Amino acid sequence: LAAPTKHGQNALLFLFFFFLTIKFADLNLDKNILSALQSAGYEEPTPIQAQSIPQALAGRDMMASAQTGSGKTAAFLLPTLQHLTKRSEKPGKGPRALVLTPTRELAAQVEKNAQLYAKNMRWFRTVSIVGGSSFGYQIRALSKPVDLIVATPGRLMDLMNSGKIDFDRLEVLILDEADRMLDMGFIDDIETIVAATPADRQTLLFSATWDGAVGKLARKLTKNPEVVEVERVDDQGKIEEQLLYCDDKNHKNRLLNHILRDANIDQAVIFTSTKVMSEQL
Repeated sequence: LAAPTKHGQNALLFLFFFFLTIKFADLNLDKNILSALQSAGYEEPTPIQAQSIPQALAGRDMMASAQTGSGKTAAFLLPTLQHLTKRSEKPGKGPRALVLTPTRELAAQVEKNAQLYAKNMRWFRTVSIVGGSSFGYQIRALSKPVDLIVATPGRLMDLMNSGKIDFDRLEVLILDEADRMLDMGFIDDIETIVAATPADRQTLLFSATWDGAVGKLARKLTKNPEVVEVERVDDQGKIEEQLLYCDDKNHKNRLLNHILRDANIDQAVIFTSTKVMSEQL
């Protein structure tokens, strides 16, 4: 490749400097959203936010890849909330935006962030549709117009099958951690849910990788998507792995007891195969 000219070098330096110094105020977000971000202590967008938000605000479909902790939740919620500041022209009570997540814990986190960013949007209503929660409460919540639904695929399918929800007003569909949802066997549910949404929706997909089945699904669900990839940063250090062999269950329990008595261990997480075993431990 030819060496860049002096002018070309200056252009590259300018672009690099721009991405380092961009503020949320530079992203043309509504004043109520900016005020909420300022109150929450947000100043500069992370790389995934700086690259994703302008594309989403432009109405583009998107496939974004970034690691956990990179700020991807704000990367899809902020442009979605900006979109929702404009009044819907379609009648009905169904959601204008839908976020699908693999677990109810992640759904709770996404809904909490949405409420934080939209705290100055007094009219904004969000509903969480997840397993382990009351059907009655969720059905009552859906009896009023809702702006954003955060859901796990299984429970959302239950409500769809019972005719308690429709997507006639849906404008934005978001799949968060799409690769995990496929790993958990939700691909059929996802395809059924997507088939029930309007064809002219905007689709935003976030995943750790676009290899294999998740990439194939992403290309199927999106229209000329913008692909955003943020390089992973290995700042978590190394995890030591040990494999201990035991003679029987009693021996295994004695080994566990020995490990937990180690004075150097301040915190521990133990995974078990059954609820009964966790209660016994």
